[in-house]
Amino acid sequence: MRSFRGRFGLVPWIVSVATVAAIGFSLFHKAAAFSETNGPADGAPVVLELFTSEGCSSCPPADALLSDLGSSTKSVIPLAYHVDYWNHLGWSDPFSSHQWSERQSEYVQALNLDGEYTPQTVIGGRWQCAGSDGGSIAHAVASARSTSPLGRTSIQTSLAAAGSRKLQVKVNAQLLSTAGPGRLVVMLAIYENGLVSKIGGGENSGREITYDYTVRKLLPAFELDATQPGSFAQEMTIDLDRSWSLDHLGVAAFIQDPRSLRIDGASSEYPIAKN
Repeated sequence: MRSFRGRFGLVPWIVSVATVAAIGFSLFHKAAAFSETNGPADGAPVVLELFTSEGCSSCPPADALLSDLGSSTKSVIPLAYHVDYWNHLGWSDPFSSHQWSERQSEYVQALNLDGEYTPQTVIGGRWQCAGSDGGSIAHAVASARSTSPLGRTSIQTSLAAAGSRKLQVKVNAQLLSTAGPGRLVVMLAIYENGLVSKIGGGENSGREITYDYTVRKLLPAFELDATQPGSFAQEMTIDLDRSWSLDHLGVAAFIQDPRSLRIDGASSEYPIAKN
């Protein structure tokens, strides 16, 4: 079942997730190949944000699709957020955070949706669909890559010392054109690949699932004046939790409009520098 949390509470939707995922894989790769050659000149990848939960029986196909897309094409930067609002249904997702539930709620308002659901993928901050619907994801990625980006980013990482848990990140952002009055925010996401979870309860009880692109930390790096094109840079030191594997951490940077939530100019580095 695909779980939906809307204005009228919990509503289960019966879907053939295996069929959707199989069709989606095929359609995505056809469209992605087109977008690779017909995107904007800078070739900036598109951010895919998956909202998922270990408490949702229809989420594993979406988790698997996100991993496949991240490993098979350079046209996207996947990020997975484990929401916490299904934790009361027999299993508490160890990667969940209320911060990710709040981020999804912001998209619900910006995209004028009836409510949050899992699995949901938001593409470039402007389109959304079921997280296992590869065809719709491909169409949105192609649309995003056919529009001129507002800006670009690049990142460089280093550790304060070998084995250190302090990650030094230099973020560069270039605003290519004006975006009207207001501010844009350059965001940084720390994510981890290869997480394995043995689920002991809930709808996925008994399953062992491997997750990639699981967001561990999301924070603003700095703001840009949307009326002033130019280049900007910022250096940051980010504390890394000791439970995170340094060998499987990556960093993504992107420019986001806090009003429309549109995302532009994404870049990533994986794995982080090991010095």
